[in-house]
Amino acid sequence: MLRIAWSVGDGRSGTASLPAGARLVLARRMNLPEQEPFAVRQVDGSVYVLVRLPYVSDPALVVTATDHHPVVHRGQRANGAIVELTTPSGDAASPSPGQRTSVTSSGSRVTLRYPDLTFEVLLEFDPPGAEDDGTGTLQLDVAALEHDDVWLVAALAVALSPERGVVSHGDLKQAYARWRGVEVPSDGAFDRNLLRPALESRTAEPAGPRLNKIVLLVDRCRRTSELPERLLRDVRARLDALGPPPTL
Repeated sequence: MLRIAWSVGDGRSGTASLPAGARLVLARRMNLPEQEPFAVRQVDGSVYVLVRLPYVSDPALVVTATDHHPVVHRGQRANGAIVELTTPSGDAASPSPGQRTSVTSSGSRVTLRYPDLTFEVLLEFDPPGAEDDGTGTLQLDVAALEHDDVWLVAALAVALSPERGVVSHGDLKQAYARWRGVEVPSDGAFDRNLLRPALESRTAEPAGPRLNKIVLLVDRCRRTSELPERLLRDVRARLDALGPPPTL
C-alpha cells in the first residue's frame, strides 16, 4: 500500500492510500470553471488533482503504486517547470520529460514547481525486504535483492564501480554468479536476460547495440539515488564473504 500526502502551494492538500495499480495524477483541465480552477477527483481508487493552467501538461505527474516500489512518471514538458525527486537524506534528482523512476526510499518527495504553482507529494511505503534501522525508518536491505535480478544486477553494478568509471562486464558477470551460486553466464545471456531487463525497468533503453549498458545502468541508478550507500556497503561485504563462482 502506498501512502501519499499531496499539497498545492496555496494551502490545498489531501491524503490517500493507494493499492497496487492505483495512481495519483496531476493534470491540466482547461474546462474547469474560471472561478474554480482546481478540482480533486477519485476514480476506482486513483486520485486526480486537476488544475486550470495552460502550461501544465496532461498529465504532468503520475505516481503509480505497485507491489514493490512506487513509480513516478514525469509527463510535464520542459517549458520552465522544475521537477525534483528528493530522498529523505536530501539527495535530489531531476527526471527528464517522459522519464519513469522507481522510488526506493520511503519518505521521498516529488515536487513540481512553476513561479505560481508548487505541487508536492510525499510518498510513504514499506519496501520489500525492508528492515527497521532503529529510528523507525524502513530501508531497502540485501534480502530485497534475493528474488529480484533487476535490483540485484543494478546493486552489484553500482557497488563494484569506482567513483570515476564502471565495473567491467566480466567482473560484473563473475559477481552475479558468485551471488547466485551459479555458473558464469555467457556475454549474450547476461546482456539479454539480466542487463537489458535492469535497464528497461528503469526506462533507460540503450540508443544502440554498441552502447555500454553498464555505463547507462550505473549512471541511471546514481542520478536517481535509488540505492542507498548502506545497501552498497552490505553488497560489497556479502561479495567479500562469498567464494569463487562454480566452474564447469
